[in-house]
Amino acid sequence: MRTGTICAGLVLASTLAACSGSSTASYVDSAVVTAQEGVSAVGTLHEIIRAHGEGRLFPTFTTASVDDVLATATKALDELEAPTDPETQQVYDELHPRLQDAVARASEAREALDAADHGRVAAVDAQLVRVNDELTAFVESHR
Repeated sequence: MRTGTICAGLVLASTLAACSGSSTASYVDSAVVTAQEGVSAVGTLHEIIRAHGEGRLFPTFTTASVDDVLATATKALDELEAPTDPETQQVYDELHPRLQDAVARASEAREALDAADHGRVAAVDAQLVRVNDELTAFVESHR
């Protein structure tokens, strides 16, 4: 009887360990998808700013496009799942500030474009490139 209990305990422990690893991998996969949404939003905004600066976009289209990008970046931030253990906490702590940065830069871009402040638009665009690089690095390091 005691041997059966020990075996059952070992099976349960190994099953829980496997589930935990699987759960962490699933969390990382989800975080990568979320980061890719951020990359897409930031990259799109960078292209909008370039096209706007070259006079290739109507102001109303620029405004609507920036609003869409801001919504996408905000959605990515909102969809980042809460961490469930120390491993997922580390991933969360790495990605969350980058997504917050993406939303902040998108908001700044919107304000600068609305104000037609070309200097601020250029400064925000440079920050978007940085955020894009950071999010891309996150994606590549967690694939």
